[in-house]
This record gives sequence, structure tokens and C-alpha cells, in this order.
Amino acid sequence: MRHAQSFEPGSRVLDLGGNRIGKRGLFDIEKFGLDITYANLSSAKKPDVVSDAAKLPFKPDTFDYVICSELLEHVMDPVSVIHEIHYGLKKRGIVLICVPFSVAIHGDPSDYGRYTNFFWEDILSSCGFGEILIENQGGFWSVLVDMIRHWTYSKTKSWGKERAMTLKVAGTTLGLIKRKAIKTDDRRDQPRQKDLVGYTTGFGVKACKL
Repeated sequence: MRHAQSFEPGSRVLDLGGNRIGKRGLFDIEKFGLDITYANLSSAKKPDVVSDAAKLPFKPDTFDYVICSELLEHVMDPVSVIHEIHYGLKKRGIVLICVPFSVAIHGDPSDYGRYTNFFWEDILSSCGFGEILIENQGGFWSVLVDMIRHWTYSKTKSWGKERAMTLKVAGTTLGLIKRKAIKTDDRRDQPRQKDLVGYTTGFGVKACKL
């Protein structure tokens, strides 16, 4: 979100795989005064364009920015999507990518891959991007809290009336712990954190078309 806040008002933005309706979380760029085109394979999400992310119908050098959030784990060939993004961006255009790493396998409708920061660095470079910034989105303790949350939801599925109250208490408690975990994960200078750097819930990526 903080990188999207720097988008110039009136810029052309492609939200690839994004939801026009039923948005999740706090990631909503419509308030920034941008010319947004939504492209999604699912017509149920009311996109401007219904399209496969690897076969976009746009002309080259169309967009100033492309946002690709929580999509690439759901495609068989993420490299082909990166090529399409590069094709549709203007020179010096920016792509923002958000992908999970240490999170549970999930549908929508299928879930194919988890890739390291090395993968994203090499693929983006080979596709013609530079000025690549890759940031961890939560570290070891955030991963641990998410695993506990997932375990709690799974183990209480067969419960009766007690489940709602249990999940409410667990959600509140784990929410507090998660905020503490994020603060701990963000203290990168701690020597005791050096052995935990390989753990993250996901990556946020920013890159520029050269």
C-alpha cells in the first residue's frame, strides 16, 4: 500500500487479478485518483476485462503501473505473466507484486507454487526489469502465529456452539500476538534474528521496466 500511495494521480493502472468488488484487507487504491483497469479471469469479480493473465489483450506501453497481488501463486507459469506485465507497461513503468511464501495451500481455484526471493530477483531481471526491491512481509514469528491460527480453525470445525466463542477469543488473542510478532520481525538489527531470516509469510516486490 505504501508504494501505491506514491502513484501519480491520473496515472493508468492495471490491477491484474484484482477484485473490483469484495476487496480483501486494506489494499484499495481507488481512493488515490487513478485510472484503474481491472483484469481478472473470473467474470464474477466484475473486472473491466475478462482475460487470462498470460494472454492479456492490451497494447504495448499502455500502463504507468501494474499491480499483481496474490495472483502468481495461482498460475502454472508465473514467468509468462511477468512477460505480459512487462509488455503492457510503459518504459520506466512500475510493477508491484505481492506473493505468499510460508502460508497454507489455498484455492481460488488452485494453488501451484511458492517461490523464493532469489526466484523473483532472477525472473524479473531476465524479463527486462531493474531497480528491484524485494521485502519480506512478516518473519519467523508471524509465520508461527499464522500456523497456530490455521491449526485452531482446523481443529474446531467439528465443534458446536462453543466454536464461535473459541474463535472469537482466539482471534482477539492471536491478533494481539501477531502485532507483537510483526514488531519483533521488523527489528532486523537484532543478532538473535539472524538465523530466522529465511522465514517469511510472503514477499512484496517493486520493479521498474527498463
